[in-house]
Amino acid sequence: MSRHCSVAAVLVCVTTSLPLSASANAPAWESWGQPYQQPRRVYAPPRPVNPVYQQASYASYSPDSAALDCGFAQALNLPDQCIRKNERTRQGLLGLTNYLKRLPLAAQVAPLWGRVSNAALLETVNELLAWHDGLAPGTLQDRFFLRELSSAGRAAEAEYTGYFTPLLSVHEHPDGEYRIPIYRKPAGGLASLSHAEIASRALSGRNLEVAWTNDAVNLFFAQVQGSGVARFPDGSEMVLEYAGDNGKRFRSIADYMRQQGFRPRNYGNEAIREWLRENPSKIGEVLTANPRYVFFKLTSGLPTTSSGLQVIPGHTIAVDSNYIPLGAVLLAEVPRIDADGQNVGQDWRLLFAQDQGGDIKGAGRLDLYTGFGQPAENLAHGITGFRKAYMLVRRPGYGRGENVAGM
Repeated sequence: MSRHCSVAAVLVCVTTSLPLSASANAPAWESWGQPYQQPRRVYAPPRPVNPVYQQASYASYSPDSAALDCGFAQALNLPDQCIRKNERTRQGLLGLTNYLKRLPLAAQVAPLWGRVSNAALLETVNELLAWHDGLAPGTLQDRFFLRELSSAGRAAEAEYTGYFTPLLSVHEHPDGEYRIPIYRKPAGGLASLSHAEIASRALSGRNLEVAWTNDAVNLFFAQVQGSGVARFPDGSEMVLEYAGDNGKRFRSIADYMRQQGFRPRNYGNEAIREWLRENPSKIGEVLTANPRYVFFKLTSGLPTTSSGLQVIPGHTIAVDSNYIPLGAVLLAEVPRIDADGQNVGQDWRLLFAQDQGGDIKGAGRLDLYTGFGQPAENLAHGITGFRKAYMLVRRPGYGRGENVAGM
């Protein structure tokens, strides 16, 4: 069946027609006990109706970027030389402007730490746009308060993690290899089934499948990240966008593995993947130890964030909005990672508080979006650690009149 259909019709297109194969009707545990590592496939040119996403994340290292190795004082006094400015940063600032204009400007937000108004955030973004476009002279110290972030693990430094969009190989219909369903959210009480119940085919036969994959583990990590990119056999791609969950509390599978005495080389995502490849009979047990299940819908375009803005690799961050408001801009020291995953320096970047995450708690917890696919996952692991970060707020009286920051 052709996939030349509108986005609104995609869910219908991918869930009708062919009957399930015998292997697709097999119990989930049997399916998950089989090797799930997909073979390398020949790439087919994409159909023009769906874009192909670049799997690169933020700008990779080049010798020219060594000039950006600046200290904090240099970044404040020589921002044009020390802070990365490009089309992505301009896109981020313009996106925040549009987002903040839709909010009640007088409202005070982030009561546990930020304690600023949406008006102050909007003025901050506008001032940064003027600097970004070369319209306003002056150092950052002159124009902004820089509010230093501290984390639970270290004073005067934020704790960074990274998140990314996994790439899943999918088919429209199940076959002997592609037998793991990806579900859209059902109506009524079915939406509250546990992960284990869903894995046991409790939703079978209801035309809820948006696609089928051959990799239960990759699907699980897409659910943890909240989105994925679905690549079809012809090379065309669509976004698996978060469409809700079953309301169950998230449980770390790393914690479960520790409790059960399962011993991967470490408890990071890649080591857990490796261990599950070596122990395929444990896949169902380990993954459903997390009772939470995330449903997806197929869309075109980039994944969106909690603010409704599209992700910007290398600049979008997830924050705890009780402490850092959505719409805030941070000046942050971000490691520069080369193609081999090695830290080769630091960049000062503008980060945009556009997203939220269930495990991101406190003023000093920042989750940086790194992009699509395996390269982005490698980068996400590479940025984990403690580094400097400051929330920018325009100084009252600087530039165009007074602001209402309440500072």
